[in-house]
Amino acid sequence: MKTLMAGAVALMALAGMAQAADAPMSSLMTVKIGVTDFKKSTDYYVKYLGMKEGVQYNPAEKAVDWQTPGQGSNLILVHDTTGKIKLAPGGGWLLFKVPDAKKIGKAIAAGGYKVDEPIEIKEMHSTVVTAYDPDGNTVELLQIGPAQ
Repeated sequence: MKTLMAGAVALMALAGMAQAADAPMSSLMTVKIGVTDFKKSTDYYVKYLGMKEGVQYNPAEKAVDWQTPGQGSNLILVHDTTGKIKLAPGGGWLLFKVPDAKKIGKAIAAGGYKVDEPIEIKEMHSTVVTAYDPDGNTVELLQIGPAQ
């Protein structure tokens, strides 16, 4: 029975690969969060998460990108004084996979930002630290395995 199931799974995987070859892959390119100050928010993500300042797309949207292409989705900071873009500062929740959640959390706290106590998830061999950016957007730091 296990052999039949393994064969069925292998056939499904092959069929999926064939379909994937025909169809373009989807991916998440960007996440937008509401902010009140482009400079403060850009500085936060650059200093604590290793991102880099990106382009200003228009008066209401500014990018913060990863240092390495393909590292993940970039952020677009949104500060729209016209009210056309309905994105309130502090309503975002971002999850970052990081090499050392406690170390980054301590650095963020030392910078004067709110940081919750680390949570150890033994079943997943993980540590989670929840921090908050200058506008109160939740920045969850996930470390899988030991600190690097």
